[in-house]
Amino acid sequence: MSGLIFPFKGLIDECEAIKAYASDFLDKTSVGVLAEAKSTLENIQVAKSTDLKRWQIPANRPLRTIWSDGESQPDSKSKHKVRAEFSFVWQIRKLDEGKWKNSKYFLLDGLASTVTTLVADVDNEEKVIARWTTEVGDAASPGTHFHFQVNRPGDKDDSEYFPFPKSLDIPRLPAPLMSPFLVIDMALGEVFQDRWKKHSLTENRDSKWWKGIHQDRVLRFLKWQANCVQDFAGSPWMALKIAKPPRELLVEGT
Repeated sequence: MSGLIFPFKGLIDECEAIKAYASDFLDKTSVGVLAEAKSTLENIQVAKSTDLKRWQIPANRPLRTIWSDGESQPDSKSKHKVRAEFSFVWQIRKLDEGKWKNSKYFLLDGLASTVTTLVADVDNEEKVIARWTTEVGDAASPGTHFHFQVNRPGDKDDSEYFPFPKSLDIPRLPAPLMSPFLVIDMALGEVFQDRWKKHSLTENRDSKWWKGIHQDRVLRFLKWQANCVQDFAGSPWMALKIAKPPRELLVEGT
């Protein structure tokens, strides 16, 4: 069986933790989608069905940041006033079989894509100026299993020779292990270079909660990648490109 196993509790907690941890950087009118995402995941967990379900923040109602006026460069030297918008779709299936017969875990088993869109304020008009996706592959996907892809942000010029046409699905840029909410963490560090760095270095209840959710997962991921490189006979890059994680990689006690 392909896919990655995640604990329901960890991802349910993320919905609350990112809201608390990043509260000063999120548009208050959009944070309600986090509660909806949490509720959807809780409902999948308690339902009897083990069919494949869509867990998402929909693209037509994204989570948004506040405006960043020049802050995408240190010392607010960027000429752009931007905000980030986030949506995602994960196809998941509750596990209720074998040693997983306790409704505590789900399998990421299909589409796993988080979209980050940068919207600029240009003469009081909002324009999309950048978009990328953070993807988790499957057993047959080319490129690194965890990767970023750059997307054309909806230009009117649909020429195949315009940068990043829809028919071109490379490059797949290597990404660390990313849940939809870690994608938000990463993007906040880009959109608010100085402020998010200062915020992330502050130790408090919310930062400890956020770290506690992710630290073990990230360490497991990095150890797995190091082992892939160490045990591979050829190019270290190819070792990472073709590696497929064991489905229990992120589960405690395995």
